[in-house]
This record gives sequence, C-alpha cells and structure tokens, in this order.
Amino acid sequence: MRSLCRLKHPDRYRVSTWNLAEDPQVKRYWLDLFESFPKRIEQHLRDDGAAGPEFDRQWAALCGEYEAGMRAIRAQVERTDTLYTIDLCRFRQTLLDHYGFLDPYLGVKRRENDLAAALYPQVIDQIDTTPPWKRWDLLLRGLLAGNMFDLGAPKTIEMYQRGQVDFVKILKGIRAQPWFIDQTDALLERLGGKFPWRQVLFFVDNAGADIALGVIPVAREMICAGTRVVLAPNTSPALNDITLAELNPLLERLAAGDAILAGSMADGRLRTVDSGGDTPLIDLGAVSDACDAVAADSDLIVLEGMGRGVESNWAEQFTCDVWRVALLKDHTVADWIGGHIFDGVCRFDPAG
Repeated sequence: MRSLCRLKHPDRYRVSTWNLAEDPQVKRYWLDLFESFPKRIEQHLRDDGAAGPEFDRQWAALCGEYEAGMRAIRAQVERTDTLYTIDLCRFRQTLLDHYGFLDPYLGVKRRENDLAAALYPQVIDQIDTTPPWKRWDLLLRGLLAGNMFDLGAPKTIEMYQRGQVDFVKILKGIRAQPWFIDQTDALLERLGGKFPWRQVLFFVDNAGADIALGVIPVAREMICAGTRVVLAPNTSPALNDITLAELNPLLERLAAGDAILAGSMADGRLRTVDSGGDTPLIDLGAVSDACDAVAADSDLIVLEGMGRGVESNWAEQFTCDVWRVALLKDHTVADWIGGHIFDGVCRFDPAG
C-alpha cells in the first residue's frame, strides 16, 4: 500500500478535514447513527439466510463488543474533540471481520446487480439513441440517479426499505441543471476538445444501479470519445459498495449484450484495478500498488460518490485533473459544504 502518486502534497495528506466534533449536533448525529448500525446489519443477515446455528451467540458477542467500543469512542471524542467518519467506518468493519461477518450486504448487492443488469440494455439504448448534444445531460443525471443506492445514509436507507430506490423514477426526479456545484461545461469542454484525457482512473462507489446504470454508461461514453478508462472499486467489502471480485463478472455479464462494452474490454480500453479500499470513503494515502501504477499513467481522476469525493478528499489537490461527482444524501454532509440534501455535485478541478 502506498500514497497515490497524483497527490500534490502526499506528505500533508489527510483523508478528511471534516472534524465532526466541532459541531455538537453533528457529533451526536454521527455517533448515534453508528450505534444503530448493528440492528440494520442483523436484519440483512437474517433476511439473506446467513444466520447459521451459531449466529445468535456470535452476534450477541459482536454487539456487546460494538457497544463497548462505541462507549470508548464517545469518551475519546470528549477528551480529544476530534471525530472523523472514516474512523467510525473502520471500527465497524474491523468488528464485522473479526466475528466472521465479512460482507453483510452481499445478498443485497447481488439482488441489486441483477435488477440493474436487467435494465441495462434499456438504459444503453436510450443513451445511444439520444442526440450527441443531449447525451451528456442524460449520462450525468443517470450518474446522480444511480448514486442514490446508498445503504450508509439514513434517508436512502429509508427509501430502500420502502422500495423507493427505483432508477427510472429517480432519474426523472433528478433536479435540472445547474446543480449546487456544476462545472459540467469545463469537464465536457476538455473531454471533447483537441486534447482529451488519455486515461481516466475512476474510483467507483456502490453496486447495483450506481455502477451498472450510472458509472458504466459514463465510462462507455468516455471510451467512445477516445479515452481509456480504469474502474477502481474497493478491494474489501464495505456496506453496499461494489468490490473488484463483484465488478469483473458484472462487466462480463453486461458486455454479453453490448458490443461497445465488449470491444472496449477486449482491447484494454476498459480495465479494472483494486483500489486497496475497505471503507465507504477512500484513503488515498493507502492505495494498492496496482492502483498507484494506473494513476501514474492517468491524467484524470474521478472520485465518485459522497464518501469518496465529499466526505473524504474534498480539500485535496492533485497533479492531474480531478472530477468529483456525487449526490448529497446526508443532511450533515450537505450542510458542511453549504448545500442541501439531494443536491448534485459536479466539481471539476484542472491540474494545479
């Protein structure tokens, strides 16, 4: 693991500058949110038939240690006045791994990948039959609509439980441009200009509609414009984020009915690499060697999703162009950068 070579100041790198403890209400919100996660995770495990004969004993032991750990975190926050979301995520995943619950959302991701794969031909056909001057509006709205499938934010968790995370309906409801932060024109000017990017390193977010109906159509369009794309998912599970082991077979499945996708995979214009990530955020101070090697040959980095592009790496500078794109699904995250819940972020920062 190493620091991403495209960080402008790797010696000063910080995953996040958002100290939750600076605001008492925000601090209480996030501590309460993480205290409630075991109950939600347990339900996913039971619904998916992952609760074996030893489940109740193991789960009781996990919950006891989790509760004690959260009490210790609260005490530490009171002493230090510091709290970051990535530390809470690491605490949660460490305990899940320790007790053998490595991927509680595996069943959810499989179901959502199946639903997205079934819808993929319809989405691609709509994109391909849209006139070129209107296509990127559809692609970007699709990217934001797909990013709604997020089982880490209370609002989208509630929507998922009510069966309201429907890509087609959400796509129709995405607010029209301009979005809260909207630098789309600068992004598209570079993509369609005389010197488009040679290669894009695309840090991706969730399984299901996010990756299949949001990210892959955008990657496909970039490839058609002459840019190579490397998708970088998590190495290890975290909530409903897609992992490399899940992404590769999903791509093969989608490519079976998509000649453009199949061709770009066959000739290397579309590749994948594990990021080294194991949380819903991305620590660019600890990426895989393979990811770093790809970054060295890339002139655009995409940080997709609220965790990777807003909660983490919001203030970081890079030695190449950076595109942060996300839907703001948590009111405290939105408040922190001056927006509102369900605002769109399309932030493009040229190199330097």
